Amino acid sequence: MNPKSNLFQIKDIKEDWLNVYGASLSLSADISAVVRRLEVMVDNERFLHSLGTYHTMLLLARHYGEDLRIAGLTGLLHDCARIAPGEGEQSSLAVVETPLSVEDMAFPKIWHARLGAMLLKTVFGIENEEMAEAIRVHPTGAPDMSRLARFLYIADYIEPTRSFEDSPLRALRVLAFSDMEVAFRTILKHKLSELQGKGNPFHPDTLRAFAFYIRED
Repeated sequence: MNPKSNLFQIKDIKEDWLNVYGASLSLSADISAVVRRLEVMVDNERFLHSLGTYHTMLLLARHYGEDLRIAGLTGLLHDCARIAPGEGEQSSLAVVETPLSVEDMAFPKIWHARLGAMLLKTVFGIENEEMAEAIRVHPTGAPDMSRLARFLYIADYIEPTRSFEDSPLRALRVLAFSDMEVAFRTILKHKLSELQGKGNPFHPDTLRAFAFYIRED
């Protein structure tokens, strides 16, 4: 599938989600059940983002020869803990007792990822440590991320409902299918630059990921 074509278009109605990118990607019955459960947990905007990430993960996995089911489910459920309207981190944390590190406590916008890694097992019945870790670190990055986690980091950023100011999304969407490692490092640098531009603090995992992956000449 050519990433330069109309792959990154998504329609605003849920009924058309199977035809995102102009491709019909069928679901097995069990994944369809996961989709239905997720739909009642998150708001419409988050649901569409999750579907876009699901399809982008499928495309990346198919292009690079990885497991489609694992990649797709990881993308689909990466934001499953954004339960309440808005950010919802504090209310969602009340649903399950989620241990947070001292470092995490200062960054409520990433709490949903920590909780989501737990909900993967407790709500969706999926016991897969690689999937859980990919979900856990997707907002921040981390040193020595698995290939699946790097796929998710990319897909979360480039999926078709996304639109960021001053970010070359079109070029990144093509780059992801020609050199995913360069795409990953480029997105990591862009996200760090975006945080810096907004005057936001950096989570220590983001700084560790930058130190691990970005090799200065």
